[in-house]
Amino acid sequence: MKTFAVVIILIFSFQSWTHAENISDFEIDGISVGESALKYFDEKEILKEINENAYMYDYLKEPKKFGHIVVREGLKNYSFVILFVSQNNEYTIEGVSGNLNQTIVSENDLQKCLKKMKEVEKIFSQIFNKYDKFEDVGTHPIDPSGRSKVHYIQFIFKTGDSAQTQCYDFEEELRMNNNWVDGLSVTVRKKEVRNWLTDRK
Repeated sequence: MKTFAVVIILIFSFQSWTHAENISDFEIDGISVGESALKYFDEKEILKEINENAYMYDYLKEPKKFGHIVVREGLKNYSFVILFVSQNNEYTIEGVSGNLNQTIVSENDLQKCLKKMKEVEKIFSQIFNKYDKFEDVGTHPIDPSGRSKVHYIQFIFKTGDSAQTQCYDFEEELRMNNNWVDGLSVTVRKKEVRNWLTDRK
């Protein structure tokens, strides 16, 4: 029943995407790429979030090229939303990721998350049927042990921008020490953010 409820929520959140022509037309819990983060936070809050989350990108060649901000309040469909923002005066949103918490401590938990991911894929495949699709599982680069996994399905637009859904399964001790969460996420982001996240040291 919970899985069904999650899928219904996601279907409603994707309804506005069906007529979208580019990534800035898409919304995740009402938030779009191209907006200013100042619409949701004052500058002091933005800088605090960017500074607190910067350590998670130390594995990148340019770890401070974009900022990471977490939206926790006023959401309807997701547990929290992550914004990737440019380091400019407007703090332009270049990527949005909606996340649904689900602690994964067993194979059964993981299969539940992957089932949800496949349901999202079905919706994405209807919306993004003219774009290239990639599916894979890899280690999360923030975990040097290699035990944290990311399962993902990604659609790449002709512009290089992307939409994807992921299941995050962090190594348990790492997750608890950093107060992170496992679970399903739905993401849209500009090509520049996608390239940044793959340009590792």
